[in-house]
Amino acid sequence: MSGAGMLPLILLPGMGADARMFRPQLAALPSAVVPGWVLPEPEEPLPVYAARMARTIELPGPCFVGGASFGGMVAVEMARHLEARACFLIGSIRSPLELPRRVRMLRPLARAAGRIPGWIPPLVRALRLTVPRRLAPATRSMLDQLAETDRRFFRWAALAVLRWEPPTEPLAVPVAQIHGDRDRILPHRLTRPDVLVRGGGHLISMTHADVVNEFLRAGMEKWG
Repeated sequence: MSGAGMLPLILLPGMGADARMFRPQLAALPSAVVPGWVLPEPEEPLPVYAARMARTIELPGPCFVGGASFGGMVAVEMARHLEARACFLIGSIRSPLELPRRVRMLRPLARAAGRIPGWIPPLVRALRLTVPRRLAPATRSMLDQLAETDRRFFRWAALAVLRWEPPTEPLAVPVAQIHGDRDRILPHRLTRPDVLVRGGGHLISMTHADVVNEFLRAGMEKWG
């Protein structure tokens, strides 16, 4: 399938990340795009935000949607409102039932927990100059992205994940999932990945780009 014949692939980055998270995918897949986040409303639930985000995507026909980490959670909900042929999860999960227990335990304290992460971006900005230059490129890139993220969006996203409820209707769109076997943030044993990347952590879109690119390309060919 040529680049010109591929359906658009909408990719959504993780919490605190931006289009740089998908730099290898944007270089390898001509139809891939990373839209900017729309500004969330205060207290806006994740499914409501995803529906509003979907309305900002101007497409003349079918597409693919996917995301990494938090972006995958939004992608699953957005797929309900797009003419999506498939949804691709990259180190992400299909529902809040697959969140780690340590995260689910915070759900009753969602309001308080939602205020704390807002301080992470400015803290990272302050500490970024002290971290060793020998850090892996993917790790340093994520520190840069996190330092530059909007703290208000970060705070909302953390709260939205904690308040995310299981859907009442099953998703009619096929879901394909790739996950690292060393992902400590969203452990693969709690979800159902179709492809398990050996030695992969939470940033496989950058650290194992070739495998992720092939996963996306195969899915687009299968459902395109």
